[in-house]
Amino acid sequence: MRILIIDNNIDPRFWGSAELRHYAKLAQGATVHVRRAPHDDLPASPLPYDRIIVSGSKTSALEDAPWIFRLQDFVRQALDAGKPYLGVCYGHQTLARALAGRDTVRKGTTPEFGWSRIEVLVPSPLFEGLPPEFHTYSSHFEEVHKLPPGMKQLARSEACEIQACQLEDRPVFGIQFHPERTLEGAKESLAEHQKKPRSLPLLHADRSEELFDPRVGEKIFGNFLRI
Repeated sequence: MRILIIDNNIDPRFWGSAELRHYAKLAQGATVHVRRAPHDDLPASPLPYDRIIVSGSKTSALEDAPWIFRLQDFVRQALDAGKPYLGVCYGHQTLARALAGRDTVRKGTTPEFGWSRIEVLVPSPLFEGLPPEFHTYSSHFEEVHKLPPGMKQLARSEACEIQACQLEDRPVFGIQFHPERTLEGAKESLAEHQKKPRSLPLLHADRSEELFDPRVGEKIFGNFLRI
């Protein structure tokens, strides 16, 4: 299996999407390829790849730039080719924009930073083996607020109505949250926010040890790679 991770991180500390690579490498016999969309390093074609995972980013989902339009074009090519797709946070928002334009995303009424409680609304192969409600790490100002035609909502949280979605009955998914985030990574992110002069409201920042469950990432990425 050839897995393509499109890394959209603009903070050099996170270039390479190490957390996503960790889960991708759980697929037995897989080869993992990481390409950088902000550096115009996209493959010429999605055809050589068996799975495509698109990372998060601190880039605004509402921003327009040449590399963003090229990324959206690549996503459309991948979907036209029938490739299984999983978009995480910015990758989720990019999926919506690629299918139905910029009006599908907006700045959320309430940003989510910390441990969100995810409510699964309908059965999905992506969430197989997980309970109907679970906690996972979230980090976003913006969100998908309007589903493109042919997409169905899979999950929600108190602050974000579309936490996960799927294109028809195809293996094409978007998730707003970050199941790949490690406990250490989550604690570091929360600590950085707490140091800021105008810190955002943080979700359960003092309960990281209690709410982190590595099985959430293992199940979601494992399910996607098996579909």
